[in-house]
Amino acid sequence: MTDENKSMSGVFSEYGEIRKPTYKEQAYKLIREAILYQKLVPDRIYSQEAICQALGVSRTPVREALLELQNEGYIVFCRGKGIQIVTLDDKTIHDILEMRLHLEITAAQLAAMRADEKDLEYIRTCLQESVDNLKDKEKPKDFAQNYRLDHQFHRAVAQASHNDLLVTALSNVLDLYLRFEVQTVYNNESFANAILDEHRAIYEAVAQHDQMKAAFCAQTHLQDAYRRTLSKYWN
Repeated sequence: MTDENKSMSGVFSEYGEIRKPTYKEQAYKLIREAILYQKLVPDRIYSQEAICQALGVSRTPVREALLELQNEGYIVFCRGKGIQIVTLDDKTIHDILEMRLHLEITAAQLAAMRADEKDLEYIRTCLQESVDNLKDKEKPKDFAQNYRLDHQFHRAVAQASHNDLLVTALSNVLDLYLRFEVQTVYNNESFANAILDEHRAIYEAVAQHDQMKAAFCAQTHLQDAYRRTLSKYWN
C-alpha cells in the first residue's frame, strides 16, 4: 500500500463510507426494473438459472433478490419450474388509478402552495429533459427512458409539496402504475405532444402558485391519460 493509500485509509468509513451495491442488491434492482418496464411479463415462467445467466450473477444473490420481490408482491415461485410475475387484477388496477389521481391532485395543490425557486427549477429541468429526449433523433430509442422522465416529472411536483409521506406514497403508486401502463404512448406523436402540453400546464400553475388551477391541471392530465390508453379500467 502506498503512502497515499495509507493516508486515505479510514477516510470513507462509518458515516462517510462509499459502499458498492451487493450482488443481491444489483440483482434486485435489475429484476424489479425488468418487471416495472414489462420486460418480464406475467404469462411466462422464468427459470432462476436463466435469470442468473442473463444477469451474470450467481444463484444465491439472485435467490435472495427473488425472495425479497416475492415478499413485496412482485413474483411467485412455481415449484420446480421457476418464478412468475404476479398479475394485477382489474379491481387492483382501478384502485391504483383512483389512488394516483387523488394523490397527484393533492401533490399539485400543495406544490402550488409551497414550491420555492429550487423546486420550480427542478420541475422545469425534468420537463425539459422529456422534451430533449423526444427530440433527440440521433440516439437509439429507449422506450423506458420516456417513462422514467415522465415519472421523474411527477415525482418532482410531489417533492415540491414538501410532504414526505405524500412523496413516498405517490412514488409507490407510480411504480405499481408502471406494471400495467401502456408503454407505447410516446410512440404516438400526437399523444406525446399532448402529454408535454399537460405537464407544462401543471408546471405553470405551480409556478403561479395557483392552487386551484394546479389541482385542476393535474386532474385533467390524469383523466386524459387514463382515457388515452386505460379506458377499460376507468370511465
